Amino acid sequence: MKRVNDMQIGEEAIIKKITAKEPIKGRLLAMGIVKGAKIKVLKHTLAKQTWDVIAGNTKVGLREEEAANIVVEDIK
Repeated sequence: MKRVNDMQIGEEAIIKKITAKEPIKGRLLAMGIVKGAKIKVLKHTLAKQTWDVIAGNTKVGLREEEAANIVVEDIK
């Protein structure tokens, strides 16, 4: 299973599952990070502690814990 924190800059994928527990899961859902949405990594810090992504039409900053809880599948 690939997760957002495994993705490279510019890579796109489809969200398959969110494994986070509340309240993080609720926060992600409220930002439009939902199963079936397309997600693209815009950039991340050198230490990969934060990721800037676009999920649907929303630009979001994710912490390492949040990015590690989003399971994705490569777009074919």
